[in-house]
Amino acid sequence: MKASTTKLYTWATQKANSSKSPLWIGLLFFLELILFIPLDAILIFFCLQNPRKTFFYILIAAIASTISASIGYLLGHFLWDVIGTYIVPALISNSAFERLSGHFQVYENGAVFLGALLPLPLKALSLTAGVFHLGLVPFLTYIFMGRLLRFSLVGGAVLIWGEQLKNFIERHFRLVVLLFGAKLALVSAIVWALAQ
Repeated sequence: MKASTTKLYTWATQKANSSKSPLWIGLLFFLELILFIPLDAILIFFCLQNPRKTFFYILIAAIASTISASIGYLLGHFLWDVIGTYIVPALISNSAFERLSGHFQVYENGAVFLGALLPLPLKALSLTAGVFHLGLVPFLTYIFMGRLLRFSLVGGAVLIWGEQLKNFIERHFRLVVLLFGAKLALVSAIVWALAQ
């Protein structure tokens, strides 16, 4: 684990200091649906390396993340009818799935906004929204608003506590990665609790 986080730190340093850093931010957040790295930590790192580009990075990350979410939504929307009957019994009972579906339908816009704001995996949120056939335009609107607010809070923290944050991350990058990675356990717990 230590070797992989060291490689990630070195890679992020090189990309954050390159002239193509906005392109890298856009690409990483566009690939958020398939990546298993903590992108919040990467955004913090990029903003720390280039504080003058913080707002630009925030906007790029929010747009790219929304595009990635739209792909997840479409996959959930169109592929679920084909594979859903095989997946649900293997993961969760049909009655629990129906209860979860009911929660999502009732609170759809709020659920999407909170899911985009909290450190929940975008893949789970977007695929689920597609599976439950939420409206595409409201989904994308609330995803964008939630992501923009979340990334603005991250960027604001960088602008306020820049040097202290930079020193902390340089010393404890592995811990930061682990903390952001813990969001998968949080999502599992929330889904389990809602299904009960």
